Amino acid sequence: MRYVTLICLALCALLTGCSALPYAHQIDKTVLMEVLGVDAGVGETVTVTAASGARSGDQDPLVLSAQAGTISAACADMGRRGEDFVFFGDVEQVLVGEEEARRGLEPLLGHMARDPELRLEAELWVVKGTEAAQLLLEAGEGESLPERLSAMSRNAELLGGPRPQMARGALTDLLENGATLLPALERREAEDGQGAQGEYVLEAAGYAVIRDGVLQGFTDQAAAFGADLLRGMGKGQVLELSGPDQGYTALKITGVKTTFRTVFEGETIVGLRVACALETQAVELSGTAARLGEEDRLALEEELSRLAGAAMEAAMDQFQSLRADAIHLLDRVALAVPWKQAAMEEQWWQAFPRLTLEVEVEATVARS
Repeated sequence: MRYVTLICLALCALLTGCSALPYAHQIDKTVLMEVLGVDAGVGETVTVTAASGARSGDQDPLVLSAQAGTISAACADMGRRGEDFVFFGDVEQVLVGEEEARRGLEPLLGHMARDPELRLEAELWVVKGTEAAQLLLEAGEGESLPERLSAMSRNAELLGGPRPQMARGALTDLLENGATLLPALERREAEDGQGAQGEYVLEAAGYAVIRDGVLQGFTDQAAAFGADLLRGMGKGQVLELSGPDQGYTALKITGVKTTFRTVFEGETIVGLRVACALETQAVELSGTAARLGEEDRLALEEELSRLAGAAMEAAMDQFQSLRADAIHLLDRVALAVPWKQAAMEEQWWQAFPRLTLEVEVEATVARS
């Protein structure tokens, strides 16, 4: 695959121990870019937009944009503007517009693997429904996009939800598995009570499903939750379910354990049985109930099991329809039958879209 070349380039960069620090430039004349946006340009061109973080004194964040036939040429064009040296070695977040993601991520990943400044530890996001440039240009009007993205990344780890994906991880997934998941962002109109600083807010929008380097589609909220559960993730996420006295109960996920069993007809794999143990803690009750009674707790466990099972089925349906094993299911199920691993690897890609799925969820709500 073409991604083998990209991985080899990335490994070579690590082994050489190269540093991308701008030693030849005065620090007070250097602008450190923190976010890079890549969009489809006119025809076969690409538009690259870069935004700095907070700058010294009263200077506003610097936002530059350029269009060229390649990402490298666009970045070089930005570097020729003004008196300051533009440095891309501090880029921690890379946003890809939806149209560019549908054209393919290979040029971007190849550039990141080869470029002496950009780091493969930068996190990738796909912007749903608009261009990355729009978010970066709006950020230049006062809101700190780098800080917002960093906060979203931290919150995903602590509170559950679509996980950030480093460029290095995306490259490895595409090489080994042909598919990966990237977190999606969406620019939405602010609603009353959201505490937005402006007319719009930036929110997580599930996952972008990438196969062979190309965006195939987006998960909805339920399928994104299901993808996390299938991977044994989701700890920290807060779910809101109907609770006692027609109110709501907030449940925090405290543990997820998912196991797989393969179903064979002879030597042919035909299905998967998924068992998920989902542990939660009731963290808030609304309505008139002061505590969670036993009957209400059992009802919540039943509803939670139903929702979690439906979410995993929705995720699997989408992955199968897109022919994208975006969560490394082959590796997970092969652990259960290592003596059949070679046979499974041989038939997996043909069998995957037709596998039947049986899901069983054992949800528990800790007594409050």
